[in-house]
Amino acid sequence: MNRLSRTLCSLLLVLASLSLSAQKTHFEPGYIITKAGDTLYGQVKDRSPEPFVEIYQRIRFIPEGRKGRKKYGPDDILGYGVGGRHYAAAPLREESAFFKFRYYSTPEDPPVFLRVVAREGPLTYYLMEFVHDDNNYVDDFPLLHLQGRAELVRATQGIFGLKRERLKAYFKDCPQLLSALEGKDLTNPQEVYDFYLERCRGVASKLGN
Repeated sequence: MNRLSRTLCSLLLVLASLSLSAQKTHFEPGYIITKAGDTLYGQVKDRSPEPFVEIYQRIRFIPEGRKGRKKYGPDDILGYGVGGRHYAAAPLREESAFFKFRYYSTPEDPPVFLRVVAREGPLTYYLMEFVHDDNNYVDDFPLLHLQGRAELVRATQGIFGLKRERLKAYFKDCPQLLSALEGKDLTNPQEVYDFYLERCRGVASKLGN
């Protein structure tokens, strides 16, 4: 091997080492929850770094005290956490008709990772994260899910605010919440979530599929 070849090989090794080091820096402390319900701590990476962000369908995980990474999809684990964000693997199906979207969750639907904002009693507040195709920007929209319901309700429509009519139909068993939505006393999904838990929790037993 001549001097030029040795130099090129050395450069390639250095670049490879730098690339591996850069990849490792994008891992953050986190955890996964196994199908058995065990929480394993380690380093987690669930998306590529900016500016060209990609949300991984299968997260990367390096167990604490071990070498080598593993990949887990929503079929493999119950959930994970990283960077102060928490995710649950939940069945989800999107249906659309005339530019209107509905979201369903039944055991037959394929699981996806949904970000969990809050979960208490019968109500869960999720965020569905996605990446804009035109600018690689991570965005999200809120979904509320009542235990026992096969459908989730999308709580907002972009800059237009709360989807009041959809929320009223979804929470029709709670007259107090309907009045608050009609009177525009509630302005965001967190307020809807909190109101339900404070005023409507007693109607949960009446809800069917």
